[in-house]
Amino acid sequence: MKTTRMHRLRLFSLLLTICILASVLPQTVLADSVRLDFTAKTSGTGNKIEVRRVTYDKEYHPDDFQDGVPSEIEIDFATRVSWKASAKVTVKDNSGRKYQSYLSDRDSDECDVTILNLKEGRTYTIVINGVKKRGTTSYRKLTIKVKIPSQGTSSKKVTVKKVTVDDDKNEIDVKFASKVTWKSNAKVKSVKDNKGKSYKAYLVEKDSDDCEIYIQNMKYGRTYTIKIYGVKARGASSYETITVKATVPARPAGPSIKKIEYDEDYDDGMEEWTVSFDFNKDILYKYDGGSYVVIKDASGHSYASRSSYVEWDDDECEVHLSAPLTIGNTYTYKIVNIKTVGGDKYTTLEGSFTANYNYCTFR
Repeated sequence: MKTTRMHRLRLFSLLLTICILASVLPQTVLADSVRLDFTAKTSGTGNKIEVRRVTYDKEYHPDDFQDGVPSEIEIDFATRVSWKASAKVTVKDNSGRKYQSYLSDRDSDECDVTILNLKEGRTYTIVINGVKKRGTTSYRKLTIKVKIPSQGTSSKKVTVKKVTVDDDKNEIDVKFASKVTWKSNAKVKSVKDNKGKSYKAYLVEKDSDDCEIYIQNMKYGRTYTIKIYGVKARGASSYETITVKATVPARPAGPSIKKIEYDEDYDDGMEEWTVSFDFNKDILYKYDGGSYVVIKDASGHSYASRSSYVEWDDDECEVHLSAPLTIGNTYTYKIVNIKTVGGDKYTTLEGSFTANYNYCTFR
């Protein structure tokens, strides 16, 4: 029994510590959240809506927000409130300029106001229509005035961590060392290769920690200098134009033969003869007979032709012959319309080999 009471006391102490930490962390740890001085006024008489705290989160940047750069004002109430379904918010600064804004979240004891393109150092009037003190009958208009302090400039710069080239898709993937924020009109400003040629390019995807760039007609074996406009390190005061360099590997060498094997097999009551060609790299071939293999002996007799059955695989092909080869004799081969993966043009491989039950010798 005594042990159980001790465990309960330890658990109570732990929970109390967690609660204390939870109450102080938002104010002491989140350096990017600023508690604001404010005044609050409720329309009408009686049933005043008490505001406890107003906080500015200058680092509220959800991904893929296309309408502008959002900031968030959090309003905490001292009492429970209720919301009208059609509740809305309007925002003006001290010069009378209106800002696009949203009630992005509303709860029984707080609400969040998202403001697009907010400027620091200005005083804002935030008017919320359609909120009331819980238990009262009439919805009210709550007017809050706050000044957003200037946070000063930041010297944080965008740092590139890794650049990856996907030459099959003509894309460059850029990963950043820390979180970034994008301007609504961010773009690829320019692209030039190491020979001075300019290219058209587009930001096909941008995220909080990376972006993808499509380069039209990207060339193998070139180094590209890419300038990207409209990105900044998370927390920095101004956007940058950054420079990224990416090298596209040289064009893959053409396919070649690595190994040739001849095999005789008795399967399902039939004799089969095959020649297998192993390639140095993964290859592509044309469907519907566009790629084929021809094998002939010294007198010109054909053992495989355009109509012969060929089993194509990633890095090999197996040709089914019309008759057996003579061990020790030399045969010519022609493999038509193949190319390495990533290669530009289909090609034909030609050569000769000497038949053997194991590996064939070839040149």
